[in-house]
Amino acid sequence: MHVPEARQSHSLGQTLQRARQARGTTLEDAERVTRIPRKYLEALEQERYTILPPPVYARGFLRSYAGYLDLDPAELMPFFPVGHVEEPKLEPLPHVRQPKPLPMSGFVAVAAVAILILAVMALYGFGHESGGSRLLDRSQPLGTASQTQEPAPTAPAGGSSVSVPELLGFQQTDAVAQLDGLNVDYVIVAIQVGGVPKGQVVSQDPSPGATVAPGQTVTLTVSR
Repeated sequence: MHVPEARQSHSLGQTLQRARQARGTTLEDAERVTRIPRKYLEALEQERYTILPPPVYARGFLRSYAGYLDLDPAELMPFFPVGHVEEPKLEPLPHVRQPKPLPMSGFVAVAAVAILILAVMALYGFGHESGGSRLLDRSQPLGTASQTQEPAPTAPAGGSSVSVPELLGFQQTDAVAQLDGLNVDYVIVAIQVGGVPKGQVVSQDPSPGATVAPGQTVTLTVSR
């Protein structure tokens, strides 16, 4: 979609704000449809880029918001500044030393420990609910919901495939509630992200709208 010449004369924030006002929608309406927190929508319209999350996620917010307003993200992206906040930093991996060969007695001990672990896992899995285990990093505190949460969808009967909802920008508790309602297995990965509230989802895999078959796992990356 080509941006009209009258719109090109305005700044990025004015273009977004005028497009929203032309649709007759409020920021609350946009937040409810795009799942982008209102404070980030306001930051885009007011060009307060310092409160946005890292560029890789901020650009995703701009693309989603522009699409909602029937604007072409490719036309707006050149006017969007980059490098205004820190990129996500991952914890450094520990140094791994080359293991020494184990003597025969060591192999026997390792085999015994492995059998014990498998037995414990089997007992744990037997007592689990039929919907499958939930792989959740409980070492990270759960955040408080930052937006109004709609009722979680109901999982289809018969273990059929389901469509992954958009969880980007949600608090961890809200995102987990969505996945629990769909009876989908998930993994929570906590990383240090500058400028993002603790417990907020910054990425998801598979992407929103993707189909997840029984047995597949959804990975959520949250800020810690």
